[in-house]
Amino acid sequence: MDINNLKNIVGEAKQGEVAVIKFFGRVTEETTSQFNSEFEFLENCVRPSLIRILINSEGGSVLHGMTTYSTISNSKIPTECIIEGIAASMGSVIWAAGDRSLMRDYSILMIHNPFMPGAGEEQSDMVKAFTGQIETIYRKRFGLTKEHVKAIMNGEADKDGTFFDAKAAVKAGIISADCVLKTSKQVCDKVRNGINGIENNAAMIQDMMCKINSEIDENKLSENESSNLKQKDNNQFLNKKAENIMNEGKTIGFEIGAVAASLGMTGTFEVKDVMARISDLLAVEARLTTTQKDLEDAKTVIAGKEATIQNMQKDLDSVNAKLSVYEKKEADEKKARIETMVQNAINEGKIENGAKEQWVQMATANFDLAEKTLASIPAREIITKEIADDPANIDAAKEAAKTAEEKMAEKVKAVVGADFEFKTLS
Repeated sequence: MDINNLKNIVGEAKQGEVAVIKFFGRVTEETTSQFNSEFEFLENCVRPSLIRILINSEGGSVLHGMTTYSTISNSKIPTECIIEGIAASMGSVIWAAGDRSLMRDYSILMIHNPFMPGAGEEQSDMVKAFTGQIETIYRKRFGLTKEHVKAIMNGEADKDGTFFDAKAAVKAGIISADCVLKTSKQVCDKVRNGINGIENNAAMIQDMMCKINSEIDENKLSENESSNLKQKDNNQFLNKKAENIMNEGKTIGFEIGAVAASLGMTGTFEVKDVMARISDLLAVEARLTTTQKDLEDAKTVIAGKEATIQNMQKDLDSVNAKLSVYEKKEADEKKARIETMVQNAINEGKIENGAKEQWVQMATANFDLAEKTLASIPAREIITKEIADDPANIDAAKEAAKTAEEKMAEKVKAVVGADFEFKTLS
């Protein structure tokens, strides 16, 4: 994938360390495709020790959501899913994909039956199949009975499924108490106040959670959360103090003068000047936060590229080493085949032993040509040295070489004797 277009990876991802990736927003083809690509980049290129998935989703497409569920559940690297805001509908299924499923103490979980918009009470076979699939996921992941899961998905009368906060999820047996992550009382109170009146609207809860998450660090495990909130409270205090003084029409007193001095203001100024200065500083702080985020994203991209290069180099070295072994083995096998082929040709009398080296060179340069050429040469019968030196075989060979005239003379000699002479008649 193009690592310059990373949208979901949070902070700097390094090999052997914890990597953080978020799934925020509605479950659609676009959001799942982007998330899946970045997750696979972490898994296959960065190779962290653990992948932490932060979730704030109202749910959406079951079909596309199942691709993300499979991506997480089939990961070769350990995973944990944390509900940062709300995990509703298909978002709760994605949350169940991790090796561990955790909740912030202020987060919301919503589980219900899948449905097809506009289908009415009569649901299609596809929806029934998805319902059975999701029931199985919940039942196996959280160790609940089939009846318990069905009751949660159906919900109480006139309700669409069941909403849980962290305590209710523990009480229902969905997670254990040690899977609840504690945060500050300020955050919990902010969420509690924010969801009043919208408890049963997953989309509105998600939007509200997004606003809260934008005000605090996305990974609340960091130590900067309390200091960030404290700074925000200080800024609000200064704004309020200056506003009250201006509204009351008072002249600048000691307190506002101290505030102005702390802001680096000198000379003559009014309350509105102090407020303008505070607004400027808040704007600078916002830009600084954005710049720091961009810098962290750039570091993530650079680290990803470096990790990719290192992993590719390791893979290349491994492939080259294996290739060298295969090449040596192939060369040895070819040399042995050539030696056997040429030696067989010599043994069959097709070529002389003295020509062996030339034939080996020919076969090395073009094995097929040498093989075809030797195959076309007829084999000759060769008399071994032992057979040739045997006296009986020598006599047999001599006997076979005699002419018919010599054989006739021997027969005559045998009849009339060796000293027989023909006499002249007088």
